[in-house]
Amino acid sequence: MAMKVSDQSNGRALMRGAATGWFVVTLVGQLLFLVYITGFYGPPVLRGTLADWSKHREVIDGYVAGDPIGNLQFGIHVLMAAILTFGGVLQLWPALRNRVRGFHRWNGRVFVAAALVAAIGGLWLVWVRGSRLGVASSSGITLNAALIMIFVGFAWQAARRRDFASHRRWAVRAFLAVSGVWFLRVGIMAFGLIATGLLGLPQSLSMGFFDLWSFGSYLVPLMVYELYWRAEVGSVRSRYAMGGSLAILSLLMALGIVGASAVMWYPALKASGLFG
Repeated sequence: MAMKVSDQSNGRALMRGAATGWFVVTLVGQLLFLVYITGFYGPPVLRGTLADWSKHREVIDGYVAGDPIGNLQFGIHVLMAAILTFGGVLQLWPALRNRVRGFHRWNGRVFVAAALVAAIGGLWLVWVRGSRLGVASSSGITLNAALIMIFVGFAWQAARRRDFASHRRWAVRAFLAVSGVWFLRVGIMAFGLIATGLLGLPQSLSMGFFDLWSFGSYLVPLMVYELYWRAEVGSVRSRYAMGGSLAILSLLMALGIVGASAVMWYPALKASGLFG
């Protein structure tokens, strides 16, 4: 019996340690993403030179000449992304949630509003304004936006019922879905560094992975979270398996963050003139 109790305790400790490691990696990565968003898209707004958004193009066009409504909508979308990146991690921080509950409530309201605006704006940018994305990736964004709105709605309703256990689960789901755009970049870079850089596989695989990861960037984190909270009340073996798996996934995330910072975010900031 003592051995079983010890195994259960060690299993929970491994899971919680892995979850803490995941949170730290996510916090660092999202702060770096926030620096990129504000550093690249913010200064052109202050200077009135929105065309500078085209200095470092990604999968969605930022500035389009002769499209003031589209440019405004894109700017709002980026602003919402900055709010969600900063506020989302703070919502998950246990110390802030437990000790500064007033901030947690108001930050949650801002997060809900920003998530809804971002989701609707993303759909508009893809299907009304148009982008260079393929049908698969555009469909991935559509499903992502739908899940964001559903999860935010359930989290809000659970909070109003004061069902805080359910509220936390739906809030985490909303955060993971909202972070799909971040997971997309991190996952692509981790895949590229391992598949192309380490294993020497052809770069043509990257495009196929991009279409697949357009769905996986939020569905995989959501699946891992479902397995995580079920493992909390599951067997000792499931806790060990989840703790080890989460630790490996955190390492892959860290690799992707390093790659995204070096290949995507830093060059964009340099192109914007932030680093001279």
